[in-house]
Amino acid sequence: MRHRDKIAFLGVDTKDNPLQAAEFLQEVGATYPQVVDLEGRLLVEHLRVPGLPITVVLDPEGEVIKKHFGAFTEESLDSLIREVT
Repeated sequence: MRHRDKIAFLGVDTKDNPLQAAEFLQEVGATYPQVVDLEGRLLVEHLRVPGLPITVVLDPEGEVIKKHFGAFTEESLDSLIREVT
C-alpha cells in the first residue's frame, strides 16, 4: 500500500444486498473497511450525488474537499492522491 501513511479509504455499499456486496468485495480482494447505507441517505441527503461510482475526499475535519465521479485508473487515482495530500 503506497499511500497508507497519507490517506485512508472507506467503502460505502449503497442500496445493495449486504451479503452479496460482501461476497463481491471478498472476490475482488478489497481490504479497506466498508459500511452499509441501505437507503442511500449518505449519497442523497448528505453528499447530493447524481450517481455511482463516486470518490469523495474529506479533509481531517471531515469536510468534503473533492468529488470524483466515475471509475479510476491507477494513474488517475495516484494523481488525485498527490493533489490532496
